[in-house]
Amino acid sequence: MLGKTDVAVIGGGASGIAAAIFAARGGADVYICERLPRVGKKILAAGNGRCNLSNAHLSPERYRGDIGFVSHALNLFGLSEMFDFFESVGLPCTELENGKLFPQSLQASSVLDLLRAECERLKIKEITDFFVTSIKKENGGFRIVSEDDEIFAKKVIVACGGMASPKFGTDGNGYNLLKKFGHTVSELHPALLQIKTEKPRKALKGIKHVGKATLICGGRKIKSSEGELLFTDYGLSGPPVFNLSGDAALALSRGEKAEISLDLLPQMDFRGLLEQMEKRVLKFSHLSEENFLNGVLPKKLGYEIRRSESTARGMTRLMKDFRFTVSGTTGFANAQVTSGGVNTSEIDNGTMMSKKVKNLYITGEIMNVDGDCGGFNLQWAWCTGALAGQDAARTLK
Repeated sequence: MLGKTDVAVIGGGASGIAAAIFAARGGADVYICERLPRVGKKILAAGNGRCNLSNAHLSPERYRGDIGFVSHALNLFGLSEMFDFFESVGLPCTELENGKLFPQSLQASSVLDLLRAECERLKIKEITDFFVTSIKKENGGFRIVSEDDEIFAKKVIVACGGMASPKFGTDGNGYNLLKKFGHTVSELHPALLQIKTEKPRKALKGIKHVGKATLICGGRKIKSSEGELLFTDYGLSGPPVFNLSGDAALALSRGEKAEISLDLLPQMDFRGLLEQMEKRVLKFSHLSEENFLNGVLPKKLGYEIRRSESTARGMTRLMKDFRFTVSGTTGFANAQVTSGGVNTSEIDNGTMMSKKVKNLYITGEIMNVDGDCGGFNLQWAWCTGALAGQDAARTLK
């Protein structure tokens, strides 16, 4: 046996490290059990290596799942608590585009270095290359078993992520551990990732354009998101598409038809754009198809519209509803987060303790909550980890 501790945190990602720090600050002896050779690997990749810590426009409406559950948790650990936490470890934050909050250094490595320094100060023990195969409740605590060793803890915080980006050690093992304690897990889908479409517009590969994307399932508008769109040779990408991808994957799994409608000029209404196109047809009919919409849209995108529609009304309609049929996503390997997870009705919304098993806590991505692109999922990781760690230490006394 590697040892005995007050609190064992399963998973050394953002939520697990936050949980460990708050538990240790509360006076608990803490182990972090991580299956990879080092903790925090996914933190280093967050925000394209800049680590998008949270978002200034934090709101429960930016999440999918039980909004009441999310709202209560974020009221307990929201933006001010997040800022205080990072200030306490020596990390200043800065706000960039669309409310995104980053370390002032714009380096994800700064975040991990300072979190690990705090773990070291608090004498939190990191046990790496420790893949948990089972958790057994016994003798008033938990026996945590790996492939070749075990530890004993009075309390356990399960923070081992979902199924997104398995290269970071997240292959869904945590769901199996929690199912053995009677927890239910909803259908799992990749989210915040690229979408594949039928008949992709390959000529537009690499074109970026700010617009609005709307997901339509079974003829109903489900959700819209604005921002920079990216056309690919297999379909669509970019933050607005990422924000629709989880719902699109869910619709496809239910056998529904899913479509993405792009509004290429959301700042203009249909009538205003139609008037502009009618004038353009009258005044610039001498321009080639390639150049006719150049300046209105990026050149290649304008050419794609013009060669598809020749009339002012037809071009207007297509620019306001550039429609793509979704055929799939690029899968969990490319997903930033998992949609679905442990049913939140089985978790206390103030402490993250399991309602089924006393002293067992559940945090982060593994529960049935996921947020939009832009720092919302990391905020959820810090929030739930902090609440679990605080309660685990408080109730030891």
